[in-house]
Amino acid sequence: MQECCSSEVITTVCQKAPPRKETLLKTLTVISLIFFAGIELYFFKLHYHIIGYAGSVIVILFGIWRIVTEKHPYQRFRIIIILSTFVLFWGIIPLAFNVKIPIMGGQWGNFPAIHTVGSLTFFLYIAAVLLFGRRVDCGWCCPCVTARETIGYPFRDKTPRSEWWWRLRHLKWVSLALLLTFLAFTIIDAATAYDRVGKFYYDFVTYPYYASFLIIPFTGNRNFCRILCPFAALWGVLSVTGFYRIKADRDACTNCKKCEKVCDMGIPIARLVKDKGQIRSIECIGCGRCVNVCPKKALYTHDVRNVIKDALRKFKTVS
Repeated sequence: MQECCSSEVITTVCQKAPPRKETLLKTLTVISLIFFAGIELYFFKLHYHIIGYAGSVIVILFGIWRIVTEKHPYQRFRIIIILSTFVLFWGIIPLAFNVKIPIMGGQWGNFPAIHTVGSLTFFLYIAAVLLFGRRVDCGWCCPCVTARETIGYPFRDKTPRSEWWWRLRHLKWVSLALLLTFLAFTIIDAATAYDRVGKFYYDFVTYPYYASFLIIPFTGNRNFCRILCPFAALWGVLSVTGFYRIKADRDACTNCKKCEKVCDMGIPIARLVKDKGQIRSIECIGCGRCVNVCPKKALYTHDVRNVIKDALRKFKTVS
């Protein structure tokens, strides 16, 4: 039997004889993905109804399973944060407190409205991503990511890492162009922006988003994030513009490529380490898996906190 490889304790499937428990898990996952996509699409997108929260229940149950089974302390902590913010931001606060967020044009949206183009939190997140990188949403908080890191997790082993899939990342620019067009119309005339651009933008993004859950068993859990998510592109551009990156010790790197095997975004990490000495890619979601798995500790994260620490250290040295 071919060995199931993972130094990060990834749930994988042996090619020749998958264990019965693994088969059962993936069967349950397929059923859950179908139910989740159907519930979310029908009851939230088409007919906003309280039944739509059944999808959240599926996410929470898989999230608890992820926390219990995750062996790496850093990744367990990250999943706890992801699930906690999901329950708090998209469940407790909106339902129990009915908090509203201002949107350009005098409109109001439901908290947290992070992905509502033109909302206050939308602009606050722009600042946060510049300081701490794309991980503040895509790696640690996004509700879409929560579903993919919980329900979709058993199929991480199906993540394609070919050169062809790496090129498909450019399709996100189409979604980003629509987002920016909608934002521009919102700034110019918020009253008519949705009818002129917004509805088409949301439909263009939303339907493929739900459909992507159905093909996770064939394309890995981050398929939509890699190819079509407009915020993956927007936050990615801001992330590489700002302070965040993963720095590398070229001399310590042995080119074992274990980092690439655990990257859900299919980033050619070893090549970037060799050519640039850092991972400063629009695709990086800041999950930290590559940093955790490196046997030589050649990778480490860098953001605005490192800049502040370096500045304080220099100030103390001078004074």
